[in-house]
Amino acid sequence: MDPAAGACLRMLFLLSAQPWSTLAAGNTYSCDAPLASALPRASFSSSSELSSSHGPGFASLNRRDGAGGWSPLVSNKYQWLQIDLGERMEVTAVATQGGYGSSDWVTSYLLMFSDGGRNWKQYRREESIWGFPGNTNADSVVHYKLQPPFEARFLRFLPLTWNPKGRIGMRIEVYGCAYRSEMVHFDGKSSLLYTFNQKSMNPTKEVISLKFKTRENNGILLHREGPNGKHITLELVKGKLILFLNSGDANLPSPDALMLGSLLDDQHWHSVLIELLDTDVNFTVDTHTHHFRAKGESSYVDLDYKISFGGIPRHRKSVAFPHKNFHGCFENLCYNGVDIIDLSKKHKPQVLIMGNVSFSCSHPQTVPMTFLSSRSYLALPGTSGEDRVSAIFQFRTWNRAGLLLTSQFQHRSGAFILVLNDGKLKLSLSQPGHPVRDVTAGAGLNDGQWHSVSLSAKGSHLSVMVDGEAASMAHSLRGQIDSGDTYYLGGCPDNSSDPGCASPLNGFQGCLRLISIGDKAVDPISIQQGALGSYRDLQIDTCGLTDRCLPSYCEHGGECSQSWDTFSCNCAHTGYTGATCHSSVYEQSCEAHRHRGNSSGLYYIDSDGSGPLGPSLVYCNMTDTAWTSVQHNGSHLVSVKSSNGESPQPVFFKYTASMDQLQAIIDYVDHCQQKLTFHCKKSRLSTPHDGTPVSWWVGRTNETHTYWGGSLPDAQKCTCGLEGNCIDSQYYCNCDADRNEW
Repeated sequence: MDPAAGACLRMLFLLSAQPWSTLAAGNTYSCDAPLASALPRASFSSSSELSSSHGPGFASLNRRDGAGGWSPLVSNKYQWLQIDLGERMEVTAVATQGGYGSSDWVTSYLLMFSDGGRNWKQYRREESIWGFPGNTNADSVVHYKLQPPFEARFLRFLPLTWNPKGRIGMRIEVYGCAYRSEMVHFDGKSSLLYTFNQKSMNPTKEVISLKFKTRENNGILLHREGPNGKHITLELVKGKLILFLNSGDANLPSPDALMLGSLLDDQHWHSVLIELLDTDVNFTVDTHTHHFRAKGESSYVDLDYKISFGGIPRHRKSVAFPHKNFHGCFENLCYNGVDIIDLSKKHKPQVLIMGNVSFSCSHPQTVPMTFLSSRSYLALPGTSGEDRVSAIFQFRTWNRAGLLLTSQFQHRSGAFILVLNDGKLKLSLSQPGHPVRDVTAGAGLNDGQWHSVSLSAKGSHLSVMVDGEAASMAHSLRGQIDSGDTYYLGGCPDNSSDPGCASPLNGFQGCLRLISIGDKAVDPISIQQGALGSYRDLQIDTCGLTDRCLPSYCEHGGECSQSWDTFSCNCAHTGYTGATCHSSVYEQSCEAHRHRGNSSGLYYIDSDGSGPLGPSLVYCNMTDTAWTSVQHNGSHLVSVKSSNGESPQPVFFKYTASMDQLQAIIDYVDHCQQKLTFHCKKSRLSTPHDGTPVSWWVGRTNETHTYWGGSLPDAQKCTCGLEGNCIDSQYYCNCDADRNEW
């Protein structure tokens, strides 16, 4: 098997929601070899060590030399043990022990991973924000199988809790196998155009798979067109992936849009799988899948034989939505098992390279930091003695409010405080003898996106800029100001006397990055190593923001919103109530309305209660029992004219409830009836010579019927035929007498 094709098949094996046979994959998939035990001691590192015999090099599982494991100098939540696997590997399981023959073991821990040793990502167990269970003694081994597995070169174990009668002690093992990948980097102006062999196409199914990583929150990943404006486009929009499906049907106002994923601009790899099966589409991002069926007979496998990756070629930039080329990396890009990146590297004629692409992924890494609690803070030295104030940073959060930055000027000549308040940035300036002055900038800044902030003060001018939008206070500064000794970001220490620390707002919870104070960039690693500033409840070199609305637990169309540690559902206009919009506000039937003493009239009922079907508007006729009448558009007489006898003239009845809602209503009642009446004038229901029906109606399951109101199925007689009172006894229906009267 060609190794490139093998990489594509293996990626499909890992990504596809459908099981792949071992025959298709080429061999039995096995990926559980120990990876750490064979590494040299230099591959292990740590935040600190208690002594040379407690160093990280002794941290392999079952080692007894040295002190029999790793222990840090101080046992606290800022310690970590790191492994460099030497190259990117697939990791499928981990195992831990305590220190050999000691009272030192870890009872819970976080697992982090990274490609380059920077910008770490936490592995989350089944969407849980909590850590892994650890050990209960020093020498037993606790294994944990990773579902799903991940690919990384570097791993970090961060102890959360440990034996209270001992200290942190760890020995570890990592399991997995080698990982092969092909990469390509797009610079935001480049793309690949793949033209595939028409004969090799599967006419009923197409599969596209890839991984991507980027720090940009917008960009087109792939685009393919067809006749009459039909196209499919995969686009990153504000950190979420949207698959646009345009069927080319002029009667549909806009393309269907399937949205998955969130915070995908985190510079970590994310997997994508698109399966097109005629009118069915399966769209998977990481572990979440969206199943979609196109309206009508539209197929998404009858498009052109060209597909572009990384952007839309300039000659095709006529699509009806704004677009921006992708800036970042793809890995293992496969179309129906064909490795597109491998073809590109070999300059095969099937792939046209447009712009500058490179076949590696050396995207520069930023080092974010996470403010974990409302008590978190970062204190940084100011540029003391300078006659101006300057601070720049980027932040992302779900919280509507929190302290971002504050500092006191030299000689107690005033202070400024920058806060997030109701999703807006608010800068307040206080100086002795003058009222507090405020300026506000931005809106909706608690949307989880990265936002850039620039604050400057010089002379009598103070300004703040948010995402390029400036707000300023001219002539607001009174007298000479000098930069203070300390800048507090995200919060303040308990003993601070800084005026800005008296704010009633809680501390900031979210992520910061790219911090500069006085035009000097701040190095977060120096902070982590204790060489710069001080902090509390900070996680450095990772952004731990998670989307609690993915997946959304709000039912029935409820709108999910969130903060750092919780989510809520807005159930307005859904017809449901409760924490997750689960309970219907409507009665389940007309009978329930009757028991409440309600009179006849129009009511909403929800026949499946808290089920997936929404409420429907019905007429409740309150007699000795309650009759439920579902309205439709054919309650009055409708003229049906023949089409010269060549084809039937249809009349459609549209109900105020969907077919699923109708079925739920029918399932709930004791008796159901409907009367369909046909009035005729020289209009037969059947042919005179053999009785073949020439009029019929079609039921809700597309079955055809030829009987009418008052008759019975398959009777082939109208009511007068059953009762023996037709106008002309030769016929079983009055209409068949073909009289020139109604």
